[in-house]
Amino acid sequence: MLDCINGTLSGDDAYQSMSHVRDDLQLMLERPAIYLYDQDMGRLSMTGLQLGDTVFGRNEELSSLKECYRRSVSGKTEFAFISGHAGIGKSFLAYEFGKHVIMSGGIFLAGKFDQLQQGKPFSALAAAFNGYCGMLMQRSELQKRREVVASKLRSSLGREAYYLTKIIPLLNDVLGSEQSDDTFYDDGCVDAQRRLQYLLCQFVEVLSSSNDAPVTLFLDDLQWADSASIAAVTQLLCSTGSSSKQKQFFFVGCHREGIIDSVHPVWELVCNAELLGVSFTSLKLDSMGEETLNAMVSETLCVLPRLTRTLANIMYRKTKGNPLFVSQLMLSLNKKNLLFPSLSRRRWEWDNEKIMSQKLPDDVAVFFTQSIADLPSNVRTALFHISCFGASVEIAFVKTLERALEMWGLCDNLDIAIDEGLLEKKGDERRFSHDRIQEAAYNTLPADMRCLFHHACGMALASFSTSESDDSILFAAVNQINLGGPAAIQDTSQSFTIATVNLRAGQKAMEMSDFEAAYSYFNHGISFLQEGHWQEHYDLSLRLFELAAKIALAIGDLASSMLHSEEVMKEARSFEDALNVMYFSTCALAYSSGLPDSIQNSIEILTKLGIDLQESRSAEACVQETIMLLTTRTDEEILNTRQMTEPTMIIALKFLAKLESGMNQTKPRSVPFVTQQIIELSLSKGMSPMSPIGFVYIGGLMSKRGDFSSGYRYVKLALSLLDKVGRECAGEVIAMATQVIIFVEPIQAALEHHNDGYAASMVTGDVYNALLNAILKDACMYVAGVKLQTMREEYNKSERLAKENNHFIHLVLIKQVQRDVLRLIGSDEEVKIPEEEKLIGLNNTLLKTFCFRKAYISFMFRSYDDAKEYVSKFFDCHENAWASLVVSHIYNALYTGLISFWVARKSRDAQYQYWIARGNESKLTLKRWVQSSPWTFENKWCLLEAEESFSHNDYEAAKSFYKQAISSAKLHKFVHEEALAYELASYFHLELGEMEQSIEYFLAAHDRYNEWGAVGKCNSLFEFVNSSFSPASIESDVAS
Repeated sequence: MLDCINGTLSGDDAYQSMSHVRDDLQLMLERPAIYLYDQDMGRLSMTGLQLGDTVFGRNEELSSLKECYRRSVSGKTEFAFISGHAGIGKSFLAYEFGKHVIMSGGIFLAGKFDQLQQGKPFSALAAAFNGYCGMLMQRSELQKRREVVASKLRSSLGREAYYLTKIIPLLNDVLGSEQSDDTFYDDGCVDAQRRLQYLLCQFVEVLSSSNDAPVTLFLDDLQWADSASIAAVTQLLCSTGSSSKQKQFFFVGCHREGIIDSVHPVWELVCNAELLGVSFTSLKLDSMGEETLNAMVSETLCVLPRLTRTLANIMYRKTKGNPLFVSQLMLSLNKKNLLFPSLSRRRWEWDNEKIMSQKLPDDVAVFFTQSIADLPSNVRTALFHISCFGASVEIAFVKTLERALEMWGLCDNLDIAIDEGLLEKKGDERRFSHDRIQEAAYNTLPADMRCLFHHACGMALASFSTSESDDSILFAAVNQINLGGPAAIQDTSQSFTIATVNLRAGQKAMEMSDFEAAYSYFNHGISFLQEGHWQEHYDLSLRLFELAAKIALAIGDLASSMLHSEEVMKEARSFEDALNVMYFSTCALAYSSGLPDSIQNSIEILTKLGIDLQESRSAEACVQETIMLLTTRTDEEILNTRQMTEPTMIIALKFLAKLESGMNQTKPRSVPFVTQQIIELSLSKGMSPMSPIGFVYIGGLMSKRGDFSSGYRYVKLALSLLDKVGRECAGEVIAMATQVIIFVEPIQAALEHHNDGYAASMVTGDVYNALLNAILKDACMYVAGVKLQTMREEYNKSERLAKENNHFIHLVLIKQVQRDVLRLIGSDEEVKIPEEEKLIGLNNTLLKTFCFRKAYISFMFRSYDDAKEYVSKFFDCHENAWASLVVSHIYNALYTGLISFWVARKSRDAQYQYWIARGNESKLTLKRWVQSSPWTFENKWCLLEAEESFSHNDYEAAKSFYKQAISSAKLHKFVHEEALAYELASYFHLELGEMEQSIEYFLAAHDRYNEWGAVGKCNSLFEFVNSSFSPASIESDVAS
């Protein structure tokens, strides 16, 4: 125990007090493997010092991470960031937390961003998910789990899983199949990046549900993160598990201190966290204190802390407590034999004086640079070569690099670096022990020489990229060339080759749904083009600028998209060559609040293509002509129409489809003419992916004119066409089709249709129509009488989606309804709509919705003056912009009718007939709809009949219609309208003086409103009853 030296107790190791004896005995009892049992010093003398993976001095931060995780998986959306200087132990802490996640039954995925691999699409996310798929394949005990995951992925994603395999190659092995690019790649996807985000969310939900456990994603070195990856993480945080109390996803990231600035995508995530309803915890790590450093040295050497304190003090003064510097210094001292295993004393020994005399740099990076400088030149060269490709490389790639550069022995030299502790060997991967070592290796050459090497290396690899099936060779080659830049070109004839490989890489990145990377490749390709390229390399130039315009539009860089488009329109050799960028340009105008100009440009382009909308006729005549054309073909003949092959007509249909959507909101009179052209071209030239839009809109036009049978037929036909021509426009078609279906089928069934429309939109990256489906579904839920608390959650989800994608008009529409839902529930939560008055003044749809919502909520809480004021303003608004029927027309008709009859009864003056006419108009509208769907409309029509009879003093008819309204609402599951019918009937009986019947109906209304979740309305009703009836009469009715 006393470890005497030469049989004395006077050496440095001797105890000075009994408290030291007690402390050491306690450590031996608690940790005998470290402090009591002998270490195998013979083995250590051969292998050298071995560093463990224990995290020292981070207990408080680890506890904070665990608590953040607990809150997140318990229902609160939260993420965590760990920051600090290089080598401070950020990654160590995250992986230590990962052990906790796994021990508690969760799934822990880890990936790492790399400064030199920023061009590789979704590199960190791909590594994280690919690693998990690899684990599923390698471990036999996980076979059943693998089969469950594969089955659920096939069920939930279908063939769309292919798009995930483009960034997660090992997912193909899990699914047990591999699809070719030709089978699935869809160049017409509205926004492939949005699609990928949606598919990743679905993938995480499948992983979580298959394992009944939350998924944690750890991404290291966020300072090198690309915006596409952070956007995907944001979507995962906002979407996964939002419908359940148990969250399915938790995110933790590490980044160096002082690098992330206000334009970094991670900073945007932090700034938007509150807006998106997401909390975050930020942990900043500092250097170790001297006591913590001593604990690290003591445990690493398995020597009692009392004996290592002097050594730890020396190391603290030299390293300032940086954990990476400490560990590398200990390895260095061991190699210099200043820290060595003693066979005689069976423990580590060291020479304090010689260690103290060592001259060390203040910065760990300089320390690594000096360590690398001491290596043989061939090892230094090998380290530099692989450092150019990032923090890690696969051994198969190193062998390809050997062949490309004819640099034989590269792998053997890396083995020497592994022995030196500068590299780590993990399976087939060679990874720098720390990114500061990689940076030191990379900086061994001056910047100008590095550029020349990047270029030469990239050109050598480019020749291999055409023969290798692995896309990673192509990306590696192009990234190296682009790092070299145009200035590194020695031979201008190489420019064509370089621009071409950038085009190939950009197209591959598009397939992988990384539009940021794709745009970078196309821009790099353009930068390498030489003067006169439009004359010498026209096809290449056209394709690069065209795709750059398309991708700039997709990522929201509208100005750049317009610039690239203008370049093509200036240099194009024909009108047809410029058509694609003309389409991108009109889209950019529409997205940048230039919808009228976009519509006008589209009309002019279509005219040049020989397509005249011929708006000189009446809209009614146009609809009749289209109907006559359709009657010449059966549904089967329409479905079997040949596919459109003429490129000019395909792009013309895209212009027409874009016009259809814009005109439906701004120029509804023109919609029939656009619809006619889409249908005529589809039947004469062949079906295109846009053709279903024409058929769904003719269905909507017929329905609005009262022909629900034909309208229903054609929207069903449009849905069937999607399976024939592709689902690029599925989101819009399903949204508009469902708005016809609700006037034929029970409205409760429509909710699932809009769920399908949302999923179809997200699969194609069409966020606009995903949001449209979400908003229309929310409106259908309101009409269907879904519980208010459920509606509140659904509106919150729609609000998040609108905020994420900056759809301010949709956001205002959502918030206007949210305000009413919260009022009905009885919540004090305030709904703030920034610049609401300004937006309402500029947009008639918002104004009309605002007036209706104000009139509706005033009516529900019996505020007569406000209800009259706002329904009058509603009537004063221009006719609604929709060319087709939509769900809002249902409650517009019902509640404007109810308010009109209420005002008529109160007026009894010159205005009486006006309000009766208004109410009668709503009643007749609902009566027509009853003929197509008694389920949805019967109770509403009966209630308006009752209110009209009440207004005409026809009391017996009113009583009968009130009872029918109550009975029909109950039968057809409209609990909120059953409550409303009871309430209005109770006011009717109260006015007649039939107190007992009135109280009975008031109490029934209270029960139904309570069942709906309208606690605020219940409280209001209760106050009215208390003020209108004696307590005795109320108690009597309650008792009965």
